[in-house]
This record gives sequence, structure tokens and C-alpha cells, in this order.
Amino acid sequence: MLRFLRYAAPVLGGGLLWAGLVGRDLPAEQVRSALWLWLIAAALALRLGREAGGRPSPLPSHWPVLAPPLWGASILGATGLALGWTEVLRAALPALALWGALAALALIGQGRLPPRRLGLLSTPGVPPPPPHPQLEYLPLAPHEPDVLRGLDGLVVGDRGGQVPAEHARLLHHARVIGMPLYSREMLAEVLTGRVSLDLVERDWLDAERFQSGYLPLKRGLDVALTLLLLPVLLPLMGAVALVVLVGDGRPVLFWQERIGLGGRPFRLVKFRTMTRDSERRGAAFAQRGDARILPGGAFLRKFRLDELPQFYNVLRGEMSIIGPRPEQFAFAADLEESIPLYATRHWVRPGITGWAQVTQGYTGSMDELHEKLQYDFYYVKHLSPQLDLLILWKTILTVLTGFGAR
Repeated sequence: MLRFLRYAAPVLGGGLLWAGLVGRDLPAEQVRSALWLWLIAAALALRLGREAGGRPSPLPSHWPVLAPPLWGASILGATGLALGWTEVLRAALPALALWGALAALALIGQGRLPPRRLGLLSTPGVPPPPPHPQLEYLPLAPHEPDVLRGLDGLVVGDRGGQVPAEHARLLHHARVIGMPLYSREMLAEVLTGRVSLDLVERDWLDAERFQSGYLPLKRGLDVALTLLLLPVLLPLMGAVALVVLVGDGRPVLFWQERIGLGGRPFRLVKFRTMTRDSERRGAAFAQRGDARILPGGAFLRKFRLDELPQFYNVLRGEMSIIGPRPEQFAFAADLEESIPLYATRHWVRPGITGWAQVTQGYTGSMDELHEKLQYDFYYVKHLSPQLDLLILWKTILTVLTGFGAR
């Protein structure tokens, strides 16, 4: 049923578009061209929305459900604006709304599917995988016949330890019947959004292996989206600047040296939310109830309005809209020395928002920085349009709720 909805949605949308075009006073040739454009946009959207290869996951993916209407709207909108087809775009709005509504319906149906049943090979001293409402773990007795029947996958692995003979026999049978196998480490990574770095050696990692082909497109999208948002950003930044100016005078902007792509320093800009002498004793992490924060600054920080000037850094190529948050230059050297693999977060451009920010929130201690690196490395490892869209959605929720602000 869910697969049917995925392909039926653009077809029904095309029918609705045809009905809308017929009711408008448009040349027949333009109507035909508009329907061909819808067909091409739908085909490209379904192709781009296919699940990308990568890590196997026992969880149902939202990407093939949500991506096609987003891609379809983007392709249709960009082409229609370029051709000046404003009437066609107005007629397409109900069709796109129908496509989006059916995608939402499919997503709701996906969330109501019964939990996937994963067999669990118990290993002494190894904790079970993290719980999840869409997964059900079933401890297995490997010597029982038909023990694999009714399972959707098998959780295996204990960091390369010795596999007992009865486990090895069960694993062989699972491979023969084509049952998916998930290691405990991979499953924990998928469910927590963090990469365990306990046994990872920095010298064994090559930055080039993490350079996604998506990066050039990502840079183009950063610039295009920033330019498209300028009509909204400029008045909003003007209002925020006025709040800072009235509240504590000049300077309105705060400049600070941060570490960017490849470990190169750059000057990050943001609205000033602290007193002018906030760094007279040197750089320091902000704490809850920090006395240096201005009265209006707490509000700006809670809803991330102080970060808006960093779109200037995005246009300069020093930052991306999405990526690991750039660390203060004053802390970077010490952190790279005290936290193994810390420099790996500099393999991609830093961002205004990032996976760690929408998942973990603000960090102000060494333990939290260790955890933050696991989130950052997860982003570096799984960098993709799917993950960026998820971060954008979580960022909207974060801004609305003020999650993690200090």
C-alpha cells in the first residue's frame, strides 16, 4: 500500500494539474508543455528520492517518502519561474499539495507498521542494543530448529570477539536464506546518531575517503538558498540589530576567530549578546545563567537569532548552512590535543546549524565535547542530502522550542 501511494501520488497530482490548467485561459501548447514538465519533474523526483546506498538499517526510511514531493516542487518551481509560467505554477499548487498530503499519509502509515523483529544473539558482558519503538529484540537459543522463522533480521557482533560454534552455524544459515545481519555497533550508531570512536585510530583514517560527491552541490545550494533568503534575512537582521543597539549600544556585531575547513582560521560574525568585556579574562564557554549575557541577549540566543549574520560567512565560503559548529580558535589546539580525532570535524565546512546542535544541544564541559565529537563524526561519515534535510527540519523545531540554548 505504501509503495502504491509513492507512485500514485504524482499521477493523481498530474490529473489535478490538468484539471486546473483546462480551467484557465492558456494556449493549448503551453498546457501540453506544462504537463510534460510535470511528467519530467515527477520522474526525476522519484529517481532522486530513491533510497541512497550506504549503511544498512533495520528502521524504515522516511527519505523515499518525503523526498519526491520536495524534489518535484523544487524542479517544477525553478523551471516554471525561469520560463515565467506564473499561471502554470498557480495551477500546480493544488497538485503539489495533494502530492505532499499523500506523502504525509504514507509516512503516517509507515509509523504504524508493527515493530520489526530482530533476533539477538546474547554475548556475556555485552549490553543489548539501544531500545527503539519500531524494533523488537528477541533473544535466540541458537540450537533450536526454526529459530530464524518470523525474524526481520539478526543482531550480531561483539567487536570482533570469538564467535561460539552454535552462533557460527546460526549465522551461516541466516546468510544462506538472505536474512539481514546488523552488528551491535552499527545498530547503536543508527539508533543514537553517534559514531563510537573508542577503537578508532586517527592515523588509520584518510580524509579523502569522507569527501562526498555531494559537497560541490551542497556549496551551490548554500549560496542559492542564502541569496533566496536575503529578502527575509535583511529585515530580520535589521530588527535584531536595533534590539542590540537600543539594549547596550555599539558594537552591534561580535567578531571571533574560529576554526574552519581544513583547520584554517576565519573570523565568524554574530550579533553581540554579551557585555563588551565578556572575554577580558580570555575565551570561556557560556554557562546557564551566565552573568555576561545581556538582558535581551538571552532571548536572541534561545531562538538562535544571534547567528543570522553568519550567512555572510556562508557567502564567503568559510561556512556552510549545515555542518559541525566551528570551534573557538582559543580552544581548538587544546581540544585537538586532549580529544583524539577532534580534527576530523574540520574535514567539512563548519555550519550555522549541525547534527550535534539539533541532537545534543549546547556543550560546556569536556565530557559533553567528547559526545559532541561522536555526533560530528556521524555527520562527516554520513554526509548526504537526506541528512541535511533532516537537520533543517530539526533546526526549525529547535528554533521554535529553544532547545539546548545557553
